[in-house]
Amino acid sequence: MDNKIIRAKIHVILRLKKIYAMTNSNSPLAQLPSPSARRIALRVSAPAERALRQGHPWIFDQAITEQSHEGAPGDLAVIFDKKRNFIAVGLYDPTSSIRVRVLQHRQPATIDANWFQAKLIAANQLREPLTQQSTDGYRLVHGENDGLPGLIIDRYAETLVLKIYSPIWIPHLKEFFSALSQTDPCERVILRLSRSLNKQSGFLYGLEDGMTLAGQPTEDLILFQENGLTFECDPIHGQKTGFFLDQRENRARVEKLSKGKSVLNVFAYTGGFSVYAARGGAKKIVSVDISAPALQAAIHNFSHNQQFPAVKSAIHETIA
Repeated sequence: MDNKIIRAKIHVILRLKKIYAMTNSNSPLAQLPSPSARRIALRVSAPAERALRQGHPWIFDQAITEQSHEGAPGDLAVIFDKKRNFIAVGLYDPTSSIRVRVLQHRQPATIDANWFQAKLIAANQLREPLTQQSTDGYRLVHGENDGLPGLIIDRYAETLVLKIYSPIWIPHLKEFFSALSQTDPCERVILRLSRSLNKQSGFLYGLEDGMTLAGQPTEDLILFQENGLTFECDPIHGQKTGFFLDQRENRARVEKLSKGKSVLNVFAYTGGFSVYAARGGAKKIVSVDISAPALQAAIHNFSHNQQFPAVKSAIHETIA
């Protein structure tokens, strides 16, 4: 059999295994409620209506002038103008002053797995250039910026970390995961909850911060690459989702500025800027943080990159 055909079959098998790992019946998602079929009809103030027509992703509670009925977190709320023309549809949150987080503007849409999949495909297309830059650690979904307000997904190699900031997403997680399993099959998906959401146990249906939603749980640290450098992260206990992925371009900028310099990295966390500075040719780097475990991870991150002569020869000091 042709080697290309064999490789293609292996790729399909591995992809199907990953999809199964994300959707098996033992997943904590199986116990979650489905979203209500009853829509909430809303009208809002003139300033809020103008903001919505310009694409604003939120509706605040005080902007609502008429409401058909009370709703639960995650109910779909449809906003109309005075002529009953559609303006937007979003997820209703009675627990927050941000009463509706908007999913769709201007044109009506059915919010289901297909809609979520289209959003995820668009998000993947935007990040496609990163795969050519020796980078498999990055923010795959960035909330409102990707049309999925109150939800982020960070990729760390074959681990996805899903963080949600509002109970609005709980009833939609099953359909969302159906879409995610098609666009981004992986070894595991870990759930992180915002501090405020973690306190709203009545809406969580047994979901817990740090739990594995799909795939095999792991207590091991995750290794991933960013611009060819290897870093470790703790996606269960670490700050944010384990690493400050939003600073990737700033770290690359520091690398370009560091040749021959002494570098002080304050609030260093796990030393991302420090490792970049070392590869950039810094003579000495001092990493300062209040967390001794974070600084130990910084030391590990230097050890993960000893193949770079500049990192290997750099003097790195940590101060807790």
